[in-house]
Amino acid sequence: MFKQGRKVVFLFLALSIISSCFPARGAETASGTTNAGIADQVIMAFQIERIGNFLSEPGNNPYEILRRLGRAVNKDWPAGQDDLKAASFFNPAAIGTPDFLKPQSTLYLTTGQKQHTEELLSGYAADFDKLLAECRPASQALIIKMACESKNLKEVLRLMTVNPDAAKKLKPQQLYRIENQIIPMLDASDYLVGAAVISLNGFFGRVNIVSNAGNLGNRQIEHNLTIGDFINEDSLMLFAQTHPIEDPAETMKNIRAVPQSGTIIQMVASAGLDFEKDILANTARESVLYVNLDPTGDGGLPDVRFAAPVPEINKLRENLDKLKTLCMQTGIFTQIMDEDKISLVKLSYFMFPQISVYAGLAENFLVLATGKKNLMKEISHILNVKAGKAKGARAVNNLKRFWKVKFADFNNQLQRFLQSPLLRDKGIPPVSNLKFLEDFGELEIQTKASEKIIEFIADLPINKQ
Repeated sequence: MFKQGRKVVFLFLALSIISSCFPARGAETASGTTNAGIADQVIMAFQIERIGNFLSEPGNNPYEILRRLGRAVNKDWPAGQDDLKAASFFNPAAIGTPDFLKPQSTLYLTTGQKQHTEELLSGYAADFDKLLAECRPASQALIIKMACESKNLKEVLRLMTVNPDAAKKLKPQQLYRIENQIIPMLDASDYLVGAAVISLNGFFGRVNIVSNAGNLGNRQIEHNLTIGDFINEDSLMLFAQTHPIEDPAETMKNIRAVPQSGTIIQMVASAGLDFEKDILANTARESVLYVNLDPTGDGGLPDVRFAAPVPEINKLRENLDKLKTLCMQTGIFTQIMDEDKISLVKLSYFMFPQISVYAGLAENFLVLATGKKNLMKEISHILNVKAGKAKGARAVNNLKRFWKVKFADFNNQLQRFLQSPLLRDKGIPPVSNLKFLEDFGELEIQTKASEKIIEFIADLPINKQ
């Protein structure tokens, strides 16, 4: 269920933690243009509380990002009130717009809706206490809470698939995911809760999906990250995560159901490869992606690297000639080269020959990069870790996902990328200097999962001045 859950949680992480920071505006009615029933039912309940007059006078705050946040919050904050409560409702007309499930102030709700909002917030008080204790509590802060019962959200998604106005706004792939992935996850869970603390320490948020009966287990995603020792923290951004272990035959069945897939399957077969046995059965269970905006890749591309352990590396090695044939058939040029006794492959597309991607193997790891030097650097790191000469900068244990963004250097790298050969003459207007990002430390996002709970953790500390 984790694969399905992560999509829905990031939606509500944005709704509950970001949208809730900005007091919701009211509407003429809570239900807007929707019909009675689910349209009048509270789907999600929100609360934002001010502790110690935090940001009541944002102009005095030393951090620009908090000054901006304070001005946005105070614009609609009623005088003399310590907290704001809001609720979101289902309106099919708002699907695909920023107003979908947008919180509405309890000032504009009916008595019954206000009561339901209070019940949701008070009913999960123990969950909130636990989450907030992990969010670096402070004597001066904004505290955000969100609660949602899975059955109500499930009903919203079900109506989205049958309501003509809603369904026509969804792509077939989105409908498939709602019906076959997200709704089953909501069936298995009981509720979603989220909490966050914003203070001079930074932003710290938590979201949990909870199944009291322990129905969230899934054999496809039972494994945790095992490549933590290989994670190279020399990049601006890194994204390490597990991938579901899919049944190749079932996946192949779903692919064949897409009419356009026939051409691709035939092309793979003409190169001597079996799409199911050679491709689907040998996909990575985990991977890490690195991004530096510095234009050190070919043609001014940013430094992008990808590394993943291949389950059956010998099968991949045996199929290299066939994969080369497949590349040629699809218009991808291949050039084999050696660097420090390591065989590399340069890949370039015939329509963009000036841009290349390099690939190589580091024992059981497949490594890709946008520049040869960057590829060699990553391969060397992996081989040194395997030889005991190096190790990852930080141990990553019991996690499904580990993401990191270093904001301290984000602005500098962005400015260098905008002046790269790739963009220099493209007429792109100047991007305002984002110096305020340097106030932030390192954003870390982690995900843990068990049969009873899926945990999403987001920490973004502020660098003390």
